[in-house]
This record gives sequence, C-alpha cells and structure tokens, in this order.
Amino acid sequence: MNFSVLLPVIIAAVAALIVFIARITNKNKASYDERQTLARYSAFRTSFIFLLFYCLICATLYILDIKWSNTAVQMFLGCILSLSLFIALCILKDAYFSNTPKRNVSSVITFFLFGIMTLYYFISGFAKGNTLFMDGQISTLAIYLIFSICLFVLGIIALIKLILDKRRVEN
Repeated sequence: MNFSVLLPVIIAAVAALIVFIARITNKNKASYDERQTLARYSAFRTSFIFLLFYCLICATLYILDIKWSNTAVQMFLGCILSLSLFIALCILKDAYFSNTPKRNVSSVITFFLFGIMTLYYFISGFAKGNTLFMDGQISTLAIYLIFSICLFVLGIIALIKLILDKRRVEN
C-alpha cells in the first residue's frame, strides 16, 4: 500500500485513540442542556438532508453520463461537506461547545491543526506532481484541499463564536 495514503489513516487512528482514551479517563464530561441537544438534532437533520440531496445530484449526473469525478471522491466530498455543515450549524446554534472553556479552546486549536495537516498533504501532493484534475475529472487531491478549507472555516467560526461569547459574558 502507498505510504502517502497509509500515513493519514495512521494519524487519524492515533488521534481517535487519544480522544477515546481522554474521554474515558476524563471525569468532567461535557454537559449539554436540552436546548443544545435539540439544536444538535436540528443540525444533524439539516446535514443529513444536505447529504441526501448531494447523493441525488451525484446519481443524476452519473445517469446523465456526466463524469466530474470518480465515485469514491464524490462520496468522500459529500461526507466532508455534510459533516462540516453539521459542525458549523452546531457552533452557530450554540450547541457545540460545553461549559468548559478549556475544552472549547482545545477544539478550536484542533480545527486549525488538522487544517494545517491536510493542507500539508495537499501541498505535498502537488510537490509529487499530482494535479487537481486528471482526465477532466477531479482527482483525490481535491479531497485534501476541500477538507483543509472546511477545517479552517470551522476553526474561524468557532474562534469568532468563542470571542463573541466571551464579550457577552463580560458585558
């Protein structure tokens, strides 16, 4: 298997393992009230409907024989965009952050760190001679670019939300 494909999978697995261990050992679980839980359900419904429409559009383009990307890239892009929409709506509806300020700051840092990491893979793909388009279709390199953009946007949204919440508490 290609090492450039295996390395992000290993990093993601290690990060998931660290988060899992931290959640098990952490005594202060994140607490959400009923309003936040309902807002999360609403954001989940919206992102799920977005994903359904995205899949419907991709299927329609496939039936019309319009090949803009291969199926794997299309589905990964749909999942990335849908998950990013869910997180953005949760942040904007005040349903993402808990009452723990330290945890909130660490989530903003995590958005930017993973954004930098995926941007690194995008740039290293260009250094290896890959392009965004191959044979008139979007290549797998676009996944890194779009995921990086989504992570930076989520980090900016979360940072703005934290600053606005801090100003509101001070006033």
